Amino acid sequence: MAHVVCGGLITVDFIYHIAEFPTEGTKTRAHAAQMVAGGGALYAASAIAALGGRVSLAGAVGDDALGDFVRAALPVRGIDGTLVRTCTGVGTARSAVIISAGGERTVVNHRAAALFTEPGVTPPAFDAALVDTRWPVGAATLMRAARQAGKPGVLDAESPVRLAAEALKLASHIVFSQQGLRDHAGACDAATLGDVARDLGAWMAVTRGALPVLWHHGDRSGAAATFAVQPVDTLGAGDVWHGAFALALASGLPEDRALRHANAAAALKVGRIAGDMPTQAEVSAMLATAPV
Repeated sequence: MAHVVCGGLITVDFIYHIAEFPTEGTKTRAHAAQMVAGGGALYAASAIAALGGRVSLAGAVGDDALGDFVRAALPVRGIDGTLVRTCTGVGTARSAVIISAGGERTVVNHRAAALFTEPGVTPPAFDAALVDTRWPVGAATLMRAARQAGKPGVLDAESPVRLAAEALKLASHIVFSQQGLRDHAGACDAATLGDVARDLGAWMAVTRGALPVLWHHGDRSGAAATFAVQPVDTLGAGDVWHGAFALALASGLPEDRALRHANAAAALKVGRIAGDMPTQAEVSAMLATAPV
């Protein structure tokens, strides 16, 4: 069983489903609400576990009831939480998430800087590492460990990317969001991605929602088609993508097949509510259909 270490943001998400996005200064009633353990690293770890991988989560929670809530959720989701530390005197990061009728999410997050000051952890033996830009020093530590071990080191390059400049130079695989690539390079297109790939010397991609994923490596480039799905909840879809991609690499798949696995997993996630992760059987069934 392939083992992935995920390091980065851990939150508690307060999710509200509404018919339409509220107007400033008004009150809006939600027709459904949830409180779930979330954040980019935790959603990615949840996806890896649901897809049949072994996963260790690295990051920090506060010494509060929300931190206890997160820790209680980890074994239920099949996640090893021994690398998650408790930050004394600090509250756990939390987000208010609004999901509109079309499934699009809007996130307001609060996280204390003290949660992200530790330089990282020494992970056990692993087959791939996945980090985000929310914990820059921890991301650099894990990307360095992956490079030294000769394992894939995947960076989820979300804005502001410049905060994780060291991890950016150490990662073997860098996957930008559209916002992340614009933040880093001023534009989001194939030419810009190629320029960044040549500058950093890594395998590079940018996810674009329902649009094909653009990728570039060396003198090769292309686009990986996505899968058609009716959006229900886009929260965590990008994190599921990164988790599925990292697990595929950890399992020895080449990048082209890892892209298809990630696209299928993310499409399945978009079609269901937060916390409900796709399984490997579902991904395999999706891969048997034609992408859009």
